[in-house]
Amino acid sequence: MRFRRLLVPLTVLAVGLPLASATADVSNARYYSNQTTYGNPASTKIVAPPAGYDMFFLETVGRHGSRAMTNSKAEKRALAVWSKASRKGKLTTRGKRFDNDLRAFQKAERKLGYGRLSSIGKDEWRGIGRRTASLYGDFFAGVQGAGDTVAMTTSPVYRTKQSAHYMQVSLDKAFPKLRHAKRVTDKQLLIEDGASKKGRAAIARVERRSSVRKAAKQVLLRLYRPSYVSTIKDPVDAALDVYLLYCIGAGMSHDTNVTFRDYVPLAAAKKLAEVKDAQNFYRYGPGVAGERSSFKQADPVLDDFFSRLDRRIDGGRTAAVFRHSHGEVTMPFAALTKLPRSQQQARSTFTYGSNQWRGYVAGRMAGNVEWAAYRNASGSVLVTVRYNEQPVKLGGSCQASEAGNGYFYRVSQLKKCLR
Repeated sequence: MRFRRLLVPLTVLAVGLPLASATADVSNARYYSNQTTYGNPASTKIVAPPAGYDMFFLETVGRHGSRAMTNSKAEKRALAVWSKASRKGKLTTRGKRFDNDLRAFQKAERKLGYGRLSSIGKDEWRGIGRRTASLYGDFFAGVQGAGDTVAMTTSPVYRTKQSAHYMQVSLDKAFPKLRHAKRVTDKQLLIEDGASKKGRAAIARVERRSSVRKAAKQVLLRLYRPSYVSTIKDPVDAALDVYLLYCIGAGMSHDTNVTFRDYVPLAAAKKLAEVKDAQNFYRYGPGVAGERSSFKQADPVLDDFFSRLDRRIDGGRTAAVFRHSHGEVTMPFAALTKLPRSQQQARSTFTYGSNQWRGYVAGRMAGNVEWAAYRNASGSVLVTVRYNEQPVKLGGSCQASEAGNGYFYRVSQLKKCLR
């Protein structure tokens, strides 16, 4: 069945968009790296298809929403450093507050459950579901009327199941008679560290930079006296533990008043974000020039995108597939599919000055990649891509169709340039 395309004033854009739109206007002002919250805008944009093409399939992969810390290991390490300083009388005035802040933060985490969605995280996926239903209203109305199904796939980890639930809540609110396939757990939506030997060496070089050690010292001096800071065996790791609390705090701000901002100067946050981005860049992002190890584990996810699309083209009744996963999936998938600001490999060691890759774009909380497929009366199919709900053009050798303002691709071209 074909469906009329939805034309939504003010939110549907049929002209070219700058590649910078991949950021979806999310602020990087506080340098939260891949823990940056997604935001919850009232609306987002799509590119209208060429005349005569109607939407018939939609599929995505996305990271779970904002959450509590996955476990208490970093908190325990930070508290151990603090406790030793306390016993030695080496705390600053500000540092004396740290344990109370940390314990208050942990109380909020325990209420949610470690690794589970925060209030913001739930709202992020409710919002994505609401906007998806609104932008593609005619499509979902047709799916509902035809009795076709919508599929939700998750990793085995509970926070991805929560994300799927809150997205489905919004879809069902708009279309209460949607048919949902039985939810599937897919272990391929869990991806391990893919850093190569060269990648690991590059990470080590970043962590050893004098500018990084200076930033780490800036953080630690907020809590401890200089004589104690000089005794900390690995000051960069100690500072990164505090920085992680600061980053996670952004997504916990509706559940606790503790932000840890007082312990992380903005200049230090920027430099530590660069460290975190370098780690993720080599482990899950574009990685070392000429290598695939950092993103090749996303190959099965891309294969599934094509398989599901082919099945729908051949008459399958699954009209939409929403995959809920992790940053360790969205980052390599973005690199693999040549998304803007997410595909450039490194010939020299990663720096912000030499590479546009940023965790707040490629790996942020609830970040997502969407393919929408359209078909005309003769059966010709075009696919358009959105990255964090913003229309984008693919890089590399991907050539857009002659129709669609450069934002639509034939399936054969996608298979040629992405595989």
